[in-house]
Amino acid sequence: MVLLKKLNSKPFLLAAFALSCMTLLYFFLFPLYGQYFPKCIFYNATGLYCPGCGSQRAISALLHLDIADAAHDNLLAIVSIPFLVYAFALYVTGDDAPKRCSLFYSPLFVKFVLAVVICFCIARNIPAYPFTLLAPLN
Repeated sequence: MVLLKKLNSKPFLLAAFALSCMTLLYFFLFPLYGQYFPKCIFYNATGLYCPGCGSQRAISALLHLDIADAAHDNLLAIVSIPFLVYAFALYVTGDDAPKRCSLFYSPLFVKFVLAVVICFCIARNIPAYPFTLLAPLN
């Protein structure tokens, strides 16, 4: 009953419609050459890659089932997808207490994720061989 209420709510239907439109847009238009996609402000200002650089191209590559290019464009975005799906499933089902993993809601986990994002940002900007694999494709 709670699940049907959430699935029929206006915010959920609006989010599902927006997600469907974005999926079609990323499937049919390549973000590198499309004029409809925003460019990274941090990269344009500094010339350095932020943790999100290449995530639009990674999503587009995933939609075309090209996992190797998706991982090369933004490995962090690809690794975070299962966590986002898990959080969305918890939200939709409404089963907060019994199925929620307490690890994800601890301050230690938040600090760990922040440290991973910062290390990823630093590592992908090091101009040496193994680290250049983390930089997005141009």
